[in-house]
Amino acid sequence: MMSLAKFITFFLGLLLFLLVSLRVLSEFIPSLLVSLPPKLRLRVNNSLLRCSNNLNRIPVLNFGWKNASVRRAFVLAAIRPSDYTNKIYGDRVAISYYDRKDRESFVGKLGQETKRKIFGFFHPYCNAGGGGEKVLWKAVESTLNHDENNICVIYTGDNDVSGIDILKSVERRFEYRLDSNRIVFIFLTKRNLVEAKRWPKFTLLGQAIGSIILSIEALSILTPDYWVETMGYPFGYPFVSWFANIPIITYTHYPVISTDMLNKLKNMSGFRTNIKLNIKYLYWKMFMLIYRFAGSFVDIATTNSTWTYNHIKSIWPSTRNIQIIYPPCSTESLIEGSNKIDNKDRKNQIVAIAQFRPEKRHDLILSSFSSFIKTNDNKLSVPKLILIGSTRNQSDRDFVESLKKFAFEELKILPEYLEFKTDCKYEDMKNILYSSWFGINAMWNEHFGIAVVEYMASGLIPLCHASAGPLYDIVVPWDDKKNEQTKDEAKYTGLFFKDKSDPDFSSKDASKYSTLSDLFAEAAKLGLSERIEVSKRGKQCALTKFSDAKFEKSWHAVLDEIKTIQSLNV
Repeated sequence: MMSLAKFITFFLGLLLFLLVSLRVLSEFIPSLLVSLPPKLRLRVNNSLLRCSNNLNRIPVLNFGWKNASVRRAFVLAAIRPSDYTNKIYGDRVAISYYDRKDRESFVGKLGQETKRKIFGFFHPYCNAGGGGEKVLWKAVESTLNHDENNICVIYTGDNDVSGIDILKSVERRFEYRLDSNRIVFIFLTKRNLVEAKRWPKFTLLGQAIGSIILSIEALSILTPDYWVETMGYPFGYPFVSWFANIPIITYTHYPVISTDMLNKLKNMSGFRTNIKLNIKYLYWKMFMLIYRFAGSFVDIATTNSTWTYNHIKSIWPSTRNIQIIYPPCSTESLIEGSNKIDNKDRKNQIVAIAQFRPEKRHDLILSSFSSFIKTNDNKLSVPKLILIGSTRNQSDRDFVESLKKFAFEELKILPEYLEFKTDCKYEDMKNILYSSWFGINAMWNEHFGIAVVEYMASGLIPLCHASAGPLYDIVVPWDDKKNEQTKDEAKYTGLFFKDKSDPDFSSKDASKYSTLSDLFAEAAKLGLSERIEVSKRGKQCALTKFSDAKFEKSWHAVLDEIKTIQSLNV
């Protein structure tokens, strides 16, 4: 125990020393990231003149540690900012064809005052295709729509694709057609440092350190005017503030560490006498304090749900501006499409849309579905279950194969009752939604649940785990006459379940909520007229609370506010 105490003391002392050192360095580092090298215009002009006889000849410049400030200057002066990605030439900066063609104008704008502003979106997995990425790309679109002078930089680690490929994927998956000329992709090389497999021990701490390094790498390639962090890597905030001295906006889907995690650990049997559990608790507690410290650098914190808002508010008490902005769920187009469908034509189908990851609890869905089939005795019509989700990497694809083996070989579910669809097109997903009656979300404490909103907007009745986003924000009683939320439980918009495998399951839950297996039966018993009424209420709720237009309006308010904050700090 003494060696452990010495280690903790040494670690905290080293951390304090580093923080003080960085605070001192922060007094002059911001100017280094944006100040331009001497005679920049002369050097650029000479390079362009040497290539003036052949516009296809590309001048590639290297200003060493000044490359970040030069790239920033080029982006602000460019006819097409997107050309200043680092995809091809890495740290070096190549002058684009359009700026070579209009040499005098381009050179004249370098280092001059401009109305253009660069919003840096830090999202290392921007091509993952999940709900978090939908928020990212709608925020990017809204930022571009807010002001024609806004430029969006995307810091990503998706080095296996190009920026154009990513935008095509965004259009295919989310139907967002973005102004590609004002989007600059900065490809990061150290994303592996934030992957859990990179840190088999002390995973949280390792990923935190990795995110700091990744944030610094992003700043060293191109420094923005505003830092917008949309994926959940908060430990880089102090360094962004110290090194770049720019406002920070966050969109938090769920806290990195929460009081729920601490309480769950503390309530484990034998906690008081188990040294390992006590050490782990202290480790998490220390991590929570660092997380709180990181949050103190945030200017505007936005959250996706009531559950997340409550946690962030308690973790970041010094962050004054915390607000809820529900994610964009494209409810307008989904409702428009579902209104063209005759509900009588919907098939006896249940859909589950979720990335193929263990925490989405596909295994619970499959085992509950199997239990329903086995106990049904042909009393009720067995629906077809369709599992739809994206896969990020080979690990996710292997997980899908394990689920198939579990379903077809162990549970003996017949193929006619179950179908897997991975990485399907958005249009195909919509067609499946429009032809189905029910949608499942089985995750415990799902921070929000965009898929649940998509169910409701498409006219499906959600079958959800009774926790977090689905319980408090989405599947709420709705007065279809007043078009507002109500306390009248008779005007329900979906059904809830609990399971014994829930970390916080209690005897009260067993008496209040059905199991998922029983919920399948309850759903099957609903008559057509009742289904239509529930569907109608759900669509109204989804359109009012979770439309893309509602998100864009709220995001524009954030952009107005952050510019005001910046002007006051100048």
